[in-house]
Amino acid sequence: MSFDLSKFLTEGLIDSVNNGLIPSDLATVYAGNYLVKSLITQAQVNQVSDAITAYKAAQASATAKAQSAADNAFSQAQATGSQADSELAAQSAATVDNNSVQ
Repeated sequence: MSFDLSKFLTEGLIDSVNNGLIPSDLATVYAGNYLVKSLITQAQVNQVSDAITAYKAAQASATAKAQSAADNAFSQAQATGSQADSELAAQSAATVDNNSVQ
């Protein structure tokens, strides 16, 4: 089995982006440099580009889900706070002022 440098570079770029080791823009620059130096093919540059697109879509989806969860938690906290305020107001109204009772 021989070492395939182009495969190694391509997989390395994709894995590095997916693992957050290098930013996707830098991986694109590296892929372009490798292509110019004939270390990888145009098809492999396309593989890297497709992987970056998929990574960015997954990140955007995760961010949207996290924001939605945060919005839901905030709404629930507001509702709980409003309910607690209402209960406190009801308790205050029902409390007898002992100083006024003789």
